[in-house]
Amino acid sequence: MFRQIKSAIIWSYIYRFRSLLAKILVAIILIAVLEFVYKDIVEYLHLTNNVEYLWIALIFKWISILAILVFIGFSVLSLKTNKVCKKKHTKTVEPKKKMSKKEIRDLAQKIIRSKQENRLS
Repeated sequence: MFRQIKSAIIWSYIYRFRSLLAKILVAIILIAVLEFVYKDIVEYLHLTNNVEYLWIALIFKWISILAILVFIGFSVLSLKTNKVCKKKHTKTVEPKKKMSKKEIRDLAQKIIRSKQENRLS
C-alpha cells in the first residue's frame, strides 16, 4: 500500500511539473549533443594541427552550457513566482446567504419591471 501512495505522489508531481521536466530533459539532451560536437571539433583540430583554435571551441562549449543552465534556472524561478502571484490574486469568496422564496419572487418581479420599462422607453 505504501508503494501505491508513493507512486501516486510521484506521478502527481510529474503531472504538475511536466513542462519544467520537459525543459530539463531537452536541456540534458542539448548538453549531450554539445559535448559530442565538441569532441568532434577537438578531434578535427588535432588531426589538422590547428590546436591554437581549441580555446574558441572550449569557450563556445562552456558559454552554451551556462546559457542552458541559466535558462533552466529562470524557468524554475518563474515557476515559483507564478505560484506566489496566483496565491496573491486569489479572492476569498464570502458564502452567500440563501434567499427566501419571498425575496426571490420580489427580485424576479423587480427585474421584470425594469426590463418592461426599458422596452417602453
